[in-house]
Amino acid sequence: MPRIQPLKDDQATPQARTLFDKIQGAFKMVPNIFRTMGHAPSVLEATLAFDHAIHGDLDPKLRELAYLKTSQLNHCKYCQHYHTGAARKVGVSEEQVRHLEAFETSSVYSDLEKLVLRFAEQWTRQAKVEDEVVSALSQRLSPSQLMVLAATVGLANWTNRFNETFDIQLP
Repeated sequence: MPRIQPLKDDQATPQARTLFDKIQGAFKMVPNIFRTMGHAPSVLEATLAFDHAIHGDLDPKLRELAYLKTSQLNHCKYCQHYHTGAARKVGVSEEQVRHLEAFETSSVYSDLEKLVLRFAEQWTRQAKVEDEVVSALSQRLSPSQLMVLAATVGLANWTNRFNETFDIQLP
């Protein structure tokens, strides 16, 4: 049971309602994470802006792999649910989703995908990424792409921890 009830449309402030309308237009629904964040519309607005910012520069497949790996490590079933669907839409295979936990020894990932997953794992577990991983990624990704990768893992950690702390329920 959620620790804070998601807002219904008639409970939302005008600012939250405007944001809900934008989300509804994009997703055809307002997920409970956003309805809960609606209690603090400025937090919801900043989260949406952050999400918008990670949808540029980096290959969407790499972005979704990083988000999924972070969500797996944080045991966030909510984000895993939504981002598995998003990942499939951008070309992540079912086999890649299944082998995420053992990515290091799996042959279903490219070298670059493994580096991205290693980055997500290290940042999530250690709050820091080893120099050799950053260096290897720097040879394959532009500085802008590295920033988007870092922001993706940061946003995933934020939403994962938010969902788990407040017991956000699907949908």
